[in-house]
Amino acid sequence: MTAIRIWHQSVNELEHLEVYRRTLTAHAVAVMGEDAEVVLHGLPPGSYSGLSATVALSNAYVYHRILDRVVENAIDAERAGFDAFVIGSFSEPLLREIRSAVDIPVASLMESALLVGCSLGKLLAPISNAPAIVWMVKTAVEKHGLGARVLEVQAIDPPLDEPALAAAYEHPAPVIDAFRRAAALAIAKGADVIIPAEGVLAELLYAHGLRAVGAAPVMDVLGTTWAYAAMLARLWSRTGLRVGRSWHYRRDDPELIQRLHAAQARRDTAAGE
Repeated sequence: MTAIRIWHQSVNELEHLEVYRRTLTAHAVAVMGEDAEVVLHGLPPGSYSGLSATVALSNAYVYHRILDRVVENAIDAERAGFDAFVIGSFSEPLLREIRSAVDIPVASLMESALLVGCSLGKLLAPISNAPAIVWMVKTAVEKHGLGARVLEVQAIDPPLDEPALAAAYEHPAPVIDAFRRAAALAIAKGADVIIPAEGVLAELLYAHGLRAVGAAPVMDVLGTTWAYAAMLARLWSRTGLRVGRSWHYRRDDPELIQRLHAAQARRDTAAGE
């Protein structure tokens, strides 16, 4: 059986978060085995001009200027023969636009975690790394129409951005304790499932074995999303299932998409990207 190939698009500069890249690589092999190959891609070094993703992406203009390239990367993934594309961000940058641009399955951390979580419990509790990401997660929950199944989104205290979280991989106890405290508060309010709602935080918790707080499972959101993407890829190939094109993901003009993509590629080349 041919392994499914999944393009995982992080919104971090992975060259600056080597421990995150390393643990993601091992994690993907452990979860997907020989069924799927997960190929990691980050943003080019310097994308955030020295800031962390958490700090930079809290500004809407910066968010779109930096993350517009994710759509082009999805088109490149389809052209390169990948079977699925994963948006490795809980803010789900340009999810609608990407699904409208490509004909391979597209899975995001947020949507995958929410949909699988709804099969595991009645109420879900996302816990993020900082208030700026909390706002993005709330917006994504509203976008998916799942507010009735999600408790108030929280951040760990004290908040930590991606470089600080990466630095904590060697001594994770304070971060894990902060996450446990937030999870305990959510469980007291009725949470059945805990969702670590930021990639570097989620990977730290997975790498250090946090699978539950009390009787509430702590979701492996990255493993869940890769498995969800692989499931969609199998449905694509075995049943012919496709994205609905009538309205939300309408795609009347695939040739125009390719022309615009080619024009953007020429601009990127001219700019030296």
